[in-house]
Amino acid sequence: MISKYKLNARIYPTLILLLPVLLIAIYFSIDYESIYTAIGGLGLFALLQFVLSEVGRDRGKKAETKLWEEWGGTPSAQILRHSDQIIDPHTTSRLHKKLFESTGIGFEDMSELEVSDPKNADTIYAAWCGHLREATRDTSKHRLLFQENISYGFRRNLWGLKKPAIILIAITASTIAFAEYLQIQSNGNLPSLISALCFIGLLLILLFWLLIIKKSWIKSVAFAYAERLTRSINS
Repeated sequence: MISKYKLNARIYPTLILLLPVLLIAIYFSIDYESIYTAIGGLGLFALLQFVLSEVGRDRGKKAETKLWEEWGGTPSAQILRHSDQIIDPHTTSRLHKKLFESTGIGFEDMSELEVSDPKNADTIYAAWCGHLREATRDTSKHRLLFQENISYGFRRNLWGLKKPAIILIAITASTIAFAEYLQIQSNGNLPSLISALCFIGLLLILLFWLLIIKKSWIKSVAFAYAERLTRSINS
């Protein structure tokens, strides 16, 4: 059975990626000649979708590392830093105390270490967050955190698939345009209504990738997840 996380964060992004393929099918009015062909086609699509979900995950993880470098570190480390002040200093101090008592790692007051050895401080923050992730595996108890994690995974994996998606849109548009050109050359007809609708659909899909799938769209939910994770020590 497919987990809710895999369905939402890994499969749905690949289905969005494959939307241009649907437009190709609509344009050429693809019909299966028999139920066996249909079953085979669905099996091939399922296999393709599975492979792309794995590719999307890998590309998302790779993109994630680059995003963290641009942002100045992992969101969870930034949330816990005294210097970044993403959350108020009193809450930060309280979280540090609880995490130190819970894990025995680092120090109750990390402010001096952040100044003298910031890299080591971030390593400790990463260990604290690793402890919190293990402690919040029960998704029924930590449903809001789980939802934030799904949202982040969905957006991160879409970001990882952005370049392949734009390439696929370009290939789809070129295929339809070439088919229309051949039809016009052979029949002398004007471009068909279905081709115009397909191009409009491709334009809307392209705008989605260009205008929605941006770093800022990922960053907001990444920090929302990180903050909820660190505050889970109180639950």
